[in-house]
Amino acid sequence: MKLLLSIVIALSTAAPPSNVPPDAATILQRSQNAWHGLNTYQVPVTISGSVHVAIISLPVHMSGTQYYQAPDRQALHINNPPRIASGLGDTLSTLGTPQTWLNDYVISSPATQPHGHHNSYVLIGTPKREGRVKTMTMYVSATTYVIEGVTFAYTNGATLQVTFEHHHGISQYHLARAAKVVAKFPSYSGYATIVYGDYTINQPIPPSVFQRTVSP
Repeated sequence: MKLLLSIVIALSTAAPPSNVPPDAATILQRSQNAWHGLNTYQVPVTISGSVHVAIISLPVHMSGTQYYQAPDRQALHINNPPRIASGLGDTLSTLGTPQTWLNDYVISSPATQPHGHHNSYVLIGTPKREGRVKTMTMYVSATTYVIEGVTFAYTNGATLQVTFEHHHGISQYHLARAAKVVAKFPSYSGYATIVYGDYTINQPIPPSVFQRTVSP
């Protein structure tokens, strides 16, 4: 009888299985670890979409090159962008990386939500320094820890949403093969699809590539 009572007490006081996600620092560290050994890449991109200004809708077709250098440098250079889309490269270049987000934002406790056939961690960050960004919401795969999407909300009411599709099984880095961008700003709105070509990995990139002056 005493043995049975001990078992009942032990079962009643045992902690239930935890569904609490890891903390933000752990999630971002695991995302960073997924790129271990990736020092640089450069990849050609093609961008197509539409920009809406007032009642006018203009098609956009551009090409360029995106660069990355560990741990936290990236740039997107667009070839001869139309005037109305000239800021797209600078905007995407200032999004940052998992390595910079932990330094630039105070990340709240993550939540878990379904995403396709798996779960994603949802992290919301507020800037440590006052600027144009009000909040940043990041979606991280709970399976591979790649960044699946980022949404920036700005103090002027603007939003910028980027959703990524990744190479799975092609390399251990799960690099993006496409991205969808939805922008809503006071002066214009638009959407674009970015298609990434063949990646050149771990080759030197001139420092000048990352020395462009961009708006915060």
